[in-house]
Amino acid sequence: MGKAKLSTPLIFQSKLLCFSLLYFFTTLFLALYTSLSPSKCLFRSSPFDPILTPLFTYPPSYGEHKYAIPTHRSSCSSPVYFSDYWLAFKEIQDLCQNSLEFSQRLRYMKGKSDRFGGNFSTQKRISYFQHSSDSVEIPCGFFKKFPVSNSDQIAMERCRGVVVVSAIFNDHDKIRQPKSLGYKTLDLVCFFLFVDDITLTRLDSHQIISRKSHKYNVGVWRVIKVSSKHLYENPAMNGVIPKFLLHRLFPNSKFSIWIDAKLQLMVDPLLLIHALVVSNNVDMAISKHPFFVHTMEEAMATARWRKWWDVDGLRLQMETYCDNGLLPWTPNKLPYPSGIGISL
Repeated sequence: MGKAKLSTPLIFQSKLLCFSLLYFFTTLFLALYTSLSPSKCLFRSSPFDPILTPLFTYPPSYGEHKYAIPTHRSSCSSPVYFSDYWLAFKEIQDLCQNSLEFSQRLRYMKGKSDRFGGNFSTQKRISYFQHSSDSVEIPCGFFKKFPVSNSDQIAMERCRGVVVVSAIFNDHDKIRQPKSLGYKTLDLVCFFLFVDDITLTRLDSHQIISRKSHKYNVGVWRVIKVSSKHLYENPAMNGVIPKFLLHRLFPNSKFSIWIDAKLQLMVDPLLLIHALVVSNNVDMAISKHPFFVHTMEEAMATARWRKWWDVDGLRLQMETYCDNGLLPWTPNKLPYPSGIGISL
């Protein structure tokens, strides 16, 4: 009997066919990997990757008005890969813990504007930044009530790390969820959004929140209702209150970030604070205005576009600045580059 010969199957005798099959199965594997991977990116798996799943799903009707929120798209280029995330997290966490152990609360003046907010000379105001006595009362506070519920106030006082704050009054803007948050960021960062009754009613009409509830959450944001009874008629004036008095509203927070409701936070707040404040050992970081380099330019634009109803009051304010040393703009006064830290 002759021996049976083993021959290569015909399907593998063609090199072109072999390469075609290899290409097909490789492509199929990569497609499945990309579709099932939470990062939607090839060969990138790290415990420090940002959170890519949507933080909140809005109803379609909420994006039909002005300042519509962008459609969520999964993209490999959207998240920022940050290798030093854990370093930033640990350093800011240590700073917050040490601050709680050794810090002492400031004392603030109480009263109306004629007694606590005005008629100080420039040198007198500067002296409050350099006080060393805990018995000194600081003239920094509220001209009128900014009422929130007791449960909301307790939640605000419990925020002991980093707080990110925004505000929407008179339903002028949309709630935008931050992007590229680290997987541990929400353990150290609180997100609070102040709204009035008009905004809350509109959110309820879109079924984003329910007014029957005593606590409102939209994604990462804790929504705080401020009673419209004690607010100003001008929504711009109401937004200034939490913007400038974050240290009063959140007395136990070590760091704070204010973000305009028209903007969307695209970088992890811990990375912002670490890069702009902690690493530079400064107290404050501000960004350059996209159009104006001088306070007078901003005042002129505000008056021209009637962004502020009291133009005479605006003129008086600018004259007061000039009387206290504000000089006209010249090319010799270079603007601060965007993102620079400014030490108080």
